[in-house]
This record gives sequence, C-alpha cells and structure tokens, in this order.
Amino acid sequence: MNFYAGIDLGGTKTYCVIIDEKGNILAREKMKIGTDKNIKHILDIVAECYKAAISRANLSESEISAVGMAVPSAVNTEKQILLNAPNLGWKNIKIGEIMTEKIEKPVFVDNDVNLGTFGEYTFGKANEYKNVYGIFVGTGVGGGYIHDGKIIRGASFTAGEIGHMIIKKGGPICNCGNHGCLEAIAGKVGIIKYIERKVDEKGKTTKLDEIAPDWRNTVGASALHKAIKSKDKLTVKAIERSAEAIGIACSNVINTVGIDAIILGGGIIEELSDIYLPIIRLTIQECSIANGGSNFPVIISELADDAVALGAAWQAVEIYGKK
Repeated sequence: MNFYAGIDLGGTKTYCVIIDEKGNILAREKMKIGTDKNIKHILDIVAECYKAAISRANLSESEISAVGMAVPSAVNTEKQILLNAPNLGWKNIKIGEIMTEKIEKPVFVDNDVNLGTFGEYTFGKANEYKNVYGIFVGTGVGGGYIHDGKIIRGASFTAGEIGHMIIKKGGPICNCGNHGCLEAIAGKVGIIKYIERKVDEKGKTTKLDEIAPDWRNTVGASALHKAIKSKDKLTVKAIERSAEAIGIACSNVINTVGIDAIILGGGIIEELSDIYLPIIRLTIQECSIANGGSNFPVIISELADDAVALGAAWQAVEIYGKK
C-alpha cells in the first residue's frame, strides 16, 4: 500500500491530510502560520504540520510516496515556481525545489483552488459534471477550472484566477496591486477593509468591536456570522456586497466559458452559505444571458477543509503513483 500527503497552505493556516492510494483520508493536521510571512518561517511550519499528520496516521515518513502541495498563487507547474502570492507577499519562489529538499520527498505544487476544485470534482458532488468551475472564498478569492477531468492552467498558468478579475474599475486596491479586483471586494480581507473604511471615514459602528475586538487584524468567518446574527447592519452590508460580487463573477464565467456547474467553497462560503447562496443564485439569474443562469447548478463544497488538501494529495497520486 502506498501513502500520500496533501498540503494546503493558506493565508493564515496550513492543513495537511494523509491518504492511501484509494483516496481514503487516514489523518488530518492543522497549524496556524501567524503574521510572520518570512518564507523560511512558514515552510518550517508546513513541514512540522506534514510530519505531525504522518504521526497521527501512525506511519513513518519513509512510507510516504509523494506529496501534493497547494499554495494561494498561480504556479508554473512545469518549473514548479510560485509566481505571485499576494496575501503572503511572495513572488517567483522555487517552491517545489525548496519543499522537495525540506521534506525529502517528490513534491508537486499547484494553485490552491485548482486543487480544491480537482478534489471536489474527484471526490465530491461535482463528479456528476464534466466541466466545472470552482470559486473559493477565504482570505482571498480563488478560482479553478476543470475541463473533461483536467485542470486548465493556461499558457501563463493563471487560468482560473478569478479573484483578480476586475469587477469595479477604480475600486478598492487589491493586494496584487490592481484596483477593483473581485478579491478586494468579496474576500475576507476585502470585507474587513470595507467595514474598516465605513467605521473610520463614515463614523459607522460595528458589533465586531464586541465579538472580535481585534477584528481589524484577524477575524474568522464564525465571528462575521455572529455579527450578522446580532443584526450588525455594517457587517450584513459587507457580506451582501461580497455575495453579489461573487454572483457577478459566476455569471461572467457562465456567459464566457460555458461550464456545467459551479462549486463554491472556502471558509467564508461554508460558514455563511445561508446568506451567500440566495444572493449568488439571484445575481446569476439577473446577469446571465440567454437564460443561461436559469436553474444553473451551484454546488456548495461538501469536502469543506479537506477539499484543497485532498485534491493536492490525489494530484500526487496521479502524477507519481502511475509512474
């Protein structure tokens, strides 16, 4: 029996799963990466999380055949170079080479939502469809496109990077340097920056001051949900604004790509799907042409935290397990 690891490196945490060659998850491990974005510091935590997951699976490192790793960046998958991770502040990093040396295993690195969409396509409800598009909303917003079972990366390896689709010219600045990106409006960072602007510039108030006093620096989706339940008008407005932006992005993809289904995932969507989904569905119907949005399949991720890491691990199976 061969075993594989899947690593999901996000903006605030890293998550690792260990699987067998049939895709069964044997163990999971999660660790926060903190606010220090130094690459050595973060990759040391990633390696620690990986080793802890192996221990939880009651395996030894020698029993792991290969590793798939997901990062919040477009990746040149031919040269294994991380191109630009705005929320980590990393550019042009030979991530595959570094990780292979660090954990002494073959490592394949790709974009996180490519692999999350691949995970949902392989193991989730999306396996009913041939051509699917994944949009994951967390710290930022990422996209992944599966066509006939294959991840579409494009000539510049940026295919699917819907988070940096500009939906509001002259809008809020994004961590990528552009203005008005989907991520700058709909991602958690964009949501918090919107609330911050309204508090500082318009004198608005928010119950996040009580629910999560350090909300300007760090806030989880659960705290946003609590603020909404407490009828915090400013948080409700920020979330509705985010959901509408995601709906516009979905309709743009439906209009231009002609996909069979959309998968929605990520911490924000999973925690707040009861608010997001009705707004997204309505916006798709309003903005899709030729009745293309009518009864269009919009699937909420059923793999949750496992989606990206499991997709990464299974990509390692497909790449290294068949050699």
